Amino acid sequence: MEEAVPGMEEAVPGMEEAVPEMEAVPEMPGCAERLDVVGVGAINVDYLAGASGAGIEHLVPGLEWGTELGVDAATITAVVAGLDPAASRIALGGSAFTTISAMARAGHGLRLGFVGVAGRVPGDRLSALRELDSSGIDRRFVLRDDERLCGICVSVMRGGDRTLVTHAGANEGFPDYLDRESEQVAAYLSRARLIHVTSFLDDRSAGRLLAVLTAAKRLNPRTRISFDPGHVWCANRSAQVDGILALSDYLIVNRRELRELAPADAAVLVVKQPTGAQWFRGGDGGFVPHVPLAEADIVDATGAGDVFAAGLLLELAVDPGRIAAGCERGLGLARRKLLGQPLT
Repeated sequence: MEEAVPGMEEAVPGMEEAVPEMEAVPEMPGCAERLDVVGVGAINVDYLAGASGAGIEHLVPGLEWGTELGVDAATITAVVAGLDPAASRIALGGSAFTTISAMARAGHGLRLGFVGVAGRVPGDRLSALRELDSSGIDRRFVLRDDERLCGICVSVMRGGDRTLVTHAGANEGFPDYLDRESEQVAAYLSRARLIHVTSFLDDRSAGRLLAVLTAAKRLNPRTRISFDPGHVWCANRSAQVDGILALSDYLIVNRRELRELAPADAAVLVVKQPTGAQWFRGGDGGFVPHVPLAEADIVDATGAGDVFAAGLLLELAVDPGRIAAGCERGLGLARRKLLGQPLT
């Protein structure tokens, strides 16, 4: 269990700041409406391995527990084949996808959208496009790719830590998609009050995404960016990742990722930890405590951090200064996720 950073144990009241009116941005066909939050990230199918993931390290060289590791198609196929179906669950995932879906399920009437690539799901048991449609999430810039297998993520819990083994699949087509649709996607993002960005496994997406986000901010400087880089982009820093970091208004990390990152001074930093959520903004900050659940009470820990982000963004989308309230709401939603309870 991690402790709070010294000197930041007590909550500081959230900064009240009126939501600014959005500046006029160029009209684009079929996108005259404003959006509150748009997620940008990978779309995966998650295999929640549970106890059936024991021994996974023998199939994945270099695996470090409590982190995320990208692997090739042969390795992910072997890992999935080795899972016990009776002890595993399957669900749609991807960090930003989970966050935006959780925001929709929380049911507060925000206008939500998503940008990404949806590949083919084996057996057609699940569909990201159907999920987005049923949740009322705009998907005009979600590319459907029936030729390539979807991204796959195998999640294994051990000692309270979540370890992810991932394969990019159709998400590898994301940078090419941005190349083709860069102007349209930038205009679309510029119409959002808040953009929530998460990582990709390939080495090209960060650069393409940086260019599109820069263009979106140029079109509408009041559009805010929330960035959850995850372990992959924190551990594999690049100039492009640093560029996205510099553009971001909010940075969401856990304690391990914080040690790997040097946050930009201008960003609001939110640090997820087992005992609560800590936030920093220049010389201000606060700590919102929460009592960790006993491991025996945890039903489903996969995506709990992304659900925390959903609660945070639900508040920030309405008022950029409601950081403490967002942390409190995020902790509440994450707790419900851990207990296997509905988010509404």
